[in-house]
Amino acid sequence: MIKKFRSSISLALAVAALSICPSAIACTINESMETRLPLNSTYLANDDRLAIANIVLEARQWPDVDIQAVVIAGAYVGERNVEKLKSERGAVVRAYLIQLGIKPQNVLIEPKTLTDQMVKNDDGTLNLHQIAIELVPLCSGGCEKLCNDPRVTPKSRAIQ
Repeated sequence: MIKKFRSSISLALAVAALSICPSAIACTINESMETRLPLNSTYLANDDRLAIANIVLEARQWPDVDIQAVVIAGAYVGERNVEKLKSERGAVVRAYLIQLGIKPQNVLIEPKTLTDQMVKNDDGTLNLHQIAIELVPLCSGGCEKLCNDPRVTPKSRAIQ
């Protein structure tokens, strides 16, 4: 789910950068994770909390930037009280990210209702990830400087 979302955003940002300034340098820098929760639950297991903490620790290595968290808080149509689940899941993840030091104004929650077409495999089994988090840098004056910084591992190569 987040992979399609991430690659579309990355491509759009790279194309926009190149169209604004033909000699621009762009690369993709992010940390992400997704997790499955028990149906009808808002509980983040310790493994989930560790995975979130790990991506925050990786993102903290980005020099001279703020970190923005984009959280997809989903609920599957087969769960009870979908709207409440989306809201509560988003709130739980938001609170944890803030506890880890992400600024509250930099945590964006996107509630999403997950349909069968989105989460069912060809054999009918569910491939359900109700929570997806992507951390991206917020840079004053642009993030191009991160593309060649040895402290940063871009997720894609530089585009010139």
